[in-house]
Amino acid sequence: MKLLLVEDSRSVVAFLEQLLRREPDIELLPPVDNGRDAVAAVQRWKPQLVLMDLVLPGGMGGEEAIAAIMATAPCPIVVLSGQLDTRGRDRTFESLSAGAVDVLAKPMLSGPEEVQAFRERLLRTVRTMAHARVVGRGRVSRRLPVVRTPSVATPVVPRPCSLLAIGGSTGAPPLVYELLRMLPAPAPFPVVISQHIVQGFEPGFAQWLSGTGHRAVVARGGEWLEPGGVYVSPADRDLVVRGGKLRTQPARGVAIPSVNVLLESVASFYGERAVGLLLTGMGVDGAQGLLAMRQAGALTVAQDGASCVVDGMPGAARELGAAVQTLSPSGMCALVVALARVSSRS
Repeated sequence: MKLLLVEDSRSVVAFLEQLLRREPDIELLPPVDNGRDAVAAVQRWKPQLVLMDLVLPGGMGGEEAIAAIMATAPCPIVVLSGQLDTRGRDRTFESLSAGAVDVLAKPMLSGPEEVQAFRERLLRTVRTMAHARVVGRGRVSRRLPVVRTPSVATPVVPRPCSLLAIGGSTGAPPLVYELLRMLPAPAPFPVVISQHIVQGFEPGFAQWLSGTGHRAVVARGGEWLEPGGVYVSPADRDLVVRGGKLRTQPARGVAIPSVNVLLESVASFYGERAVGLLLTGMGVDGAQGLLAMRQAGALTVAQDGASCVVDGMPGAARELGAAVQTLSPSGMCALVVALARVSSRS
């Protein structure tokens, strides 16, 4: 795969090139250090993947460059973020809205074990995201064939909702934002979210979601679930529902935080009064949890494959028969609006 690195720090470029050059399946293009050159390089070389810093010199930052690339030559872009202050995290999630498919935190390395762990994470992300489905100006990139899966145009809302549970991974944050933006605030029910995310970025994720008009917070455990509240799982612990309260517990699975753990707890304590949405993401996390919710009588929805950045988690749920419905993003937005309307009357 042809890979373009967009980074103005020579030391970071040298470090990443050292890790990537030894891989026979990766061809490194000449790196660029500013947004305008990044756009031109993508248009010229058509790489399979771009690794891009967000803070770049020359008047065009990473977010603007991502938007320009997605408008002219869409390709998978992974953000390299080294900023953990509020402003940096906000830019990170805005870059996902602009079209980036994933985020890698710049490493804070202190020894060979940390270098090796980052190398494995980098290579796993690069090889997976190079095949991600990307969207530019309302069209799906034709780099990859789009597999159409049956979807329901009009969602069914059989009963009022007492809890909305959302699980997602790669490509999900912009859709979570859109779902909350469409959901009237304050919602007549609480919303719990388990999103695979880099540790340290979940406070910025919650703050970004608060821009939809909802009160979004990172769950710390012990909170009472209140209508109108949006609760985001911490990045390093699993979130569970116990009666009307939230609890956090040490993560035990490969996927952290576990969507399965959250949805299974929702199934146990809310049953048919809950609604579960499983969004785009790699892997299979969430499929078993969504199945548990369906078996408990809940309304369960998997995102349709054609709209997923990576159709791993929703695809696994569909194969298990865990989803009552398969919906596009617009269908899911219509669903949450209808849920709010029906639940407000109850």
